[in-house]
Amino acid sequence: MQSDIVAGRALVESLARLIDAREEITAPASAAKLFCLNMVGRVTDHSLRVHGGFGYTKDAAIERIYRDARGFWFEEGTAEIQQMIIARALLDEGS
Repeated sequence: MQSDIVAGRALVESLARLIDAREEITAPASAAKLFCLNMVGRVTDHSLRVHGGFGYTKDAAIERIYRDARGFWFEEGTAEIQQMIIARALLDEGS
């Protein structure tokens, strides 16, 4: 879980440097969103497994975190939309 979190932070920091440099960020932003979206899913899934059945109860903090993480799948564009944005950028680079 720590490796995923560190990698996500590194992507976001890299994106921030691009923003500061006033470079094009459409594809890198979509790549960061896609990675972090999948990362949150992996981390919360693993955390829920660590907590076992207790993780599904309202008494466990992970229950709420897990539900909130699922909401990210719809807020910033689905994974498929992010993949399409990345693919278009890659195809445009090849032209």
